[in-house]
Amino acid sequence: MTDKQRTLLYFVMIFSMVLWGLSWPSGKIVSEYGSIPVIIVWRFLIAATAMGLVLIIRRTPFKVGKQGILPLIGSVILITTYNLAYFSGVHQGAAGAGGVLVTTLNPVLTFLLVSVLALKRPGGRPLAGIILGILGGTILINVWQEGWHIIFQAGNQYFLLCACSWALLTVLSSTITKHMSTLTYSFWVYLGSGVLVLLLVGDASLFQVFDYELRFWLNLMSISLGAMAFATTAYFIATSRLGSEKAAAFIFTVPVSAMLFSMLMLDEALKGNVLLGGMISIIAVYLINAGKKKVIPTKSGTGIS
Repeated sequence: MTDKQRTLLYFVMIFSMVLWGLSWPSGKIVSEYGSIPVIIVWRFLIAATAMGLVLIIRRTPFKVGKQGILPLIGSVILITTYNLAYFSGVHQGAAGAGGVLVTTLNPVLTFLLVSVLALKRPGGRPLAGIILGILGGTILINVWQEGWHIIFQAGNQYFLLCACSWALLTVLSSTITKHMSTLTYSFWVYLGSGVLVLLLVGDASLFQVFDYELRFWLNLMSISLGAMAFATTAYFIATSRLGSEKAAAFIFTVPVSAMLFSMLMLDEALKGNVLLGGMISIIAVYLINAGKKKVIPTKSGTGIS
């Protein structure tokens, strides 16, 4: 990758993270209209349609190699889990706080997962980042004032599930270009997830969304075309070209936009624990990425310095 291409990808990633920030209040708005599985189905179908058109225009093959089937199935399960937890979380809790919690914990969990899979023990800065990240997360959830039971209230359990499932998806998607193009991967992940969520729709009508007002559709398009078809696909591309750790680092820009958009669109107040926990978590992400090459090998690993 040339310096110009890398710079362009960095710009696209920053813009994508702003769209992700916008998706948190938009997701809360659409979750108030009806069945969450129905909304998720339409989100995936709209995103899959957009990606299908991109594949046709670019003449990119839809074909998936045999070795790519299992990673694809795993990705479908993970992104479906993320979306179910995401909509349930913003429906019950505050969109701004959820956006800050999930997007600051994700890089920490991603680095921790990569270290475990590579059998490497983090060195000084990354280890300090992991500890600070966990501390920041507990402050965001307000554990110190409310007690540990708060983890399972106010949508926090769903936000934690979001962070865990996305960290796993980040690592898995970083290897996908060995088997197919990133655009093809995005198309099949969105389409497969839409079909999977259909099983959860039950007696609800898929066509009830056509009775909703313009406000619903504007926000649905924001989270489907903006946050998913464009931003999430850009994220998949970044993980394959930059690596999962570097791609996850861009997520630290999401908390700011998520909180600002939530304050503007939902009149959510900026609470002290959210501000403090978010700042600590952002510092954690910086420490992880500033020292990610200084890894101490475990007894069973080789290590990279």
